[in-house]
Amino acid sequence: MKLTYIKSILLLISMFLVLSCEDLDENPIGLLAPEGFYETPGDVQVGINGGYSIMGHEALWGRKLPLSILLRGDMATIGDMGTPSRRIEVDEMNMGVSNGMVRAFWPKGYEAIAALNYAIEGGETLDIAEEEINPIIAEGRFLRAFIHYHFVRLFGEIPYIDFAFSDPDLAYTLPQSSVEDVYAGIIEDLQYAKQWLPDVPVSRDRPGKGTAASFLASVHLTRENWDLAYQEAKYVIDNSGAFQYNLEGEFADLFDASLPASSNEVIWEINFIGGDASTNPGALGGTNAAIDYMAPVTGIIGDERFDFGAGWSVAVPSIAVFNDWDARDYRKAVSFDTVMVNGGAEVLYTDWGSIPSAIPRPHIAKYFRAQGQAGTIAGSNGRDSENDYILMRYAEILLIAAEAMNEMEQGPNAEAEDYVNQVRSRARRELDSDVGNDRTFPENVPSGLDVNGFRELVLEERRLELAFECGRWYDIQRKRMGQEAFGAGGLEQHAFNPARDYLFPKLQEDVDRNPNLDQNANY
Repeated sequence: MKLTYIKSILLLISMFLVLSCEDLDENPIGLLAPEGFYETPGDVQVGINGGYSIMGHEALWGRKLPLSILLRGDMATIGDMGTPSRRIEVDEMNMGVSNGMVRAFWPKGYEAIAALNYAIEGGETLDIAEEEINPIIAEGRFLRAFIHYHFVRLFGEIPYIDFAFSDPDLAYTLPQSSVEDVYAGIIEDLQYAKQWLPDVPVSRDRPGKGTAASFLASVHLTRENWDLAYQEAKYVIDNSGAFQYNLEGEFADLFDASLPASSNEVIWEINFIGGDASTNPGALGGTNAAIDYMAPVTGIIGDERFDFGAGWSVAVPSIAVFNDWDARDYRKAVSFDTVMVNGGAEVLYTDWGSIPSAIPRPHIAKYFRAQGQAGTIAGSNGRDSENDYILMRYAEILLIAAEAMNEMEQGPNAEAEDYVNQVRSRARRELDSDVGNDRTFPENVPSGLDVNGFRELVLEERRLELAFECGRWYDIQRKRMGQEAFGAGGLEQHAFNPARDYLFPKLQEDVDRNPNLDQNANY
């Protein structure tokens, strides 16, 4: 954790930091506070809300972390090569130990963990009924597990921090924990959250029992604990009625921020409020750091379709991803933008080369196409959209259950096939059709697949169903597919080094100051 941040904790100990966050029970005014501040459950909730606000910061889930994960995968790459080098380094597997993306989200993640730890410990000191305080503590422990889960996959051995401290010297004596110990802490937090969170949270940007179980399923899948991954996913499926989960009938609605409520397919998301950046909407960043930048960084340069301006074409799809995706799959039409308006006329992507600075290839549509309800968007280029980051949805749980069962049984059975078929069924429709799922493609899972064939089928289904939702890199990492994805014949031609590039470099400033922190190999 950065020394400058630890010092700021000490300065903030006697004051409140006002941050914004939508759909939370109270304003998150108590990011960090003296131990005596936590006198009621409401005080603890205020501290937890502060953790939510940090997670929505531009340096974390507002831009830096999801953009890094998106670029690291094999489905997206840099479009505008004039973008800052810190992004190009992530994309091209050429990261230095002081990479600017890591410099932003490494300390910001630990800042959120610190805020959550203060609130969790404050809640644990209250002498009140478990039923009153434990659900609030569970919310904090879920968020703490979520951040550690990303960091252990990105960095490997990291400082696992589950306690509050205010001594600045302690920051650079903390040991890094083994990967196994970090996962043990994550699992313990998620199990606690599963026990105490409600069946149905007040909104989809708050976790419930099913949220915790879903992330437990994901963690166990990553660890190849197939039985446990299946058990947790099956728990979510069997209780989908109580948790109010189901597949969204219209795939495109999952990514339409103008709709008044989140879909029941959304298991958890990070909420962003359109138009809340600043009293000066054109100001980059404005006065509220918790705003969403994924719309402009994926938007099309020169596009005149929207009154808030065009995008920046920073992260664009690999052209092979578009070309290889069967056009009969409705998800392709939802996932890509292929036409823009320029000079008042519609222009197909093959002709975008004639437009200054435009990148002549299809662009990612899931963030830029539908940014929110009319009149609420502020900020040029849509940098302050209402897009929420979907971090887990029910379709992924079905695919986790299918993958885990295949590995458990050493081959697919009817149940595993059905989970995939449910996901595929929704993709069988015409674009802009009221008929519904009227196609035969993608077809049901063919019979006779062995364990390897079904494994490849599920991974491919994940790649298409969850395209550009910042999870592909983790599939490449956990299945050790880097050389296949990035080597000769892969979707991206980058110099992937399997001895280095499955992990990001840790922030070198902290490695230099903490003798217990080791830099990852070959950085």
